[in-house]
Order: sequence, then structure tokens, then C-alpha cells
Amino acid sequence: MKYYQEITILPDPEITSYFIWSKLYNQLHIALADIKNSHGIESIGVSFPDYHFDSKHGKSSKLGNRLRVFAPNADDLTKLDLNKWLERLTDYVHIKPIKDVPVNIESYVSVHRYRFKPTEVQAQSLAEKLKISLDDALATVAKRTPEKPVPYIRLTSETNKSPYLLKVLQQPADTPKSGIFNTYGMNGMRNKVTVPHW
Repeated sequence: MKYYQEITILPDPEITSYFIWSKLYNQLHIALADIKNSHGIESIGVSFPDYHFDSKHGKSSKLGNRLRVFAPNADDLTKLDLNKWLERLTDYVHIKPIKDVPVNIESYVSVHRYRFKPTEVQAQSLAEKLKISLDDALATVAKRTPEKPVPYIRLTSETNKSPYLLKVLQQPADTPKSGIFNTYGMNGMRNKVTVPHW
């Protein structure tokens, strides 16, 4: 990743940053879907520079107020045209121009759309797969790692208008890894494509 743009949510005493995150990310998601469909571009990723995840309690977990949008070349970000997609939010966000990623970056993160199957669903699948009782499957599933209380953004589906949570897990990575991102600018749970972090 060689280029990026940074978006900052501006403080507003009357509107919470959670509300702005919802509006901002809804537009970004549509923009990333549009650029994928129009230009076949799937190399745009995001990070949350001020992200914090409290793995024990989740109470202090937060996204922060900044979002970085990365691309391997400046032309991809020009085509994405964040200013156009976020023009209705100009009173609430500040969008910096496209810049080069600093050359001395040595830290990376992988950002994931965190999805966790409910215990009952995991147990049902396991019972069917191993041909065991639901009680035995529930006992096995209970030993697995519980759901992480990661920060999230409230969104509404464009197709069926149902509300849902975009849960975000951002993790440090030892080495950079290139690849493609989904239309949230993130990885699924199995991929570990990275973006620079500073």
C-alpha cells in the first residue's frame, strides 16, 4: 500500500461520533461496492489509527475518530472519489487529500469484519457433522473461545433495509501481505491482508 487518504470525524456536541460513523461507513461501503463493480478494483483497504480493543471487558473498546483508506496506487483513490461520496457529511468529517504512505513504516495491521456464529448455531453444525447429540455438541462448543466484544458500527442493509452491526477486529501483523479486500475495505475472518499502521 503506497497511498492513503485520512478521514477525521469532527467533534460535534449535538451528534455522537457513533451516528457519524454509521453515515460515513454506509457511504464508504456503497463507494467500495461501486468501484468494484465499475472498475474491478478490490485492492482498497482501511484502518482505524486510534482503534483500541479491550479483550477482557470490551468496555473501553473504540474505533476512535479517524479512518485511513489505502490503495496500492493513487489512481484507485482518485476513482474512489471520497469527496463525492461523502459530500453530504462535509459538516461532520474532514477528508485529507491523497498522500504517499510514509516510507519508514514498519508496523502493519489486518482489519477484519468480525463474525461470530452464536453458540447454538455452532453446536447444531457440530452435532450434524459428527453425528453426536446436541448436548454433547453444546458441551464441546462451550470450551471454545467466546465472542470478542469488539467495537462496531451500526449499518442498514441497502437491499432489505435491515439493521446490522459491522463488528471490527483490528490486529497487529508481523509482515505486510497484499491481496484483496471486501466491500468494507476489510478482510473476512480467515484472510490477513495488511495495511500500514502508524
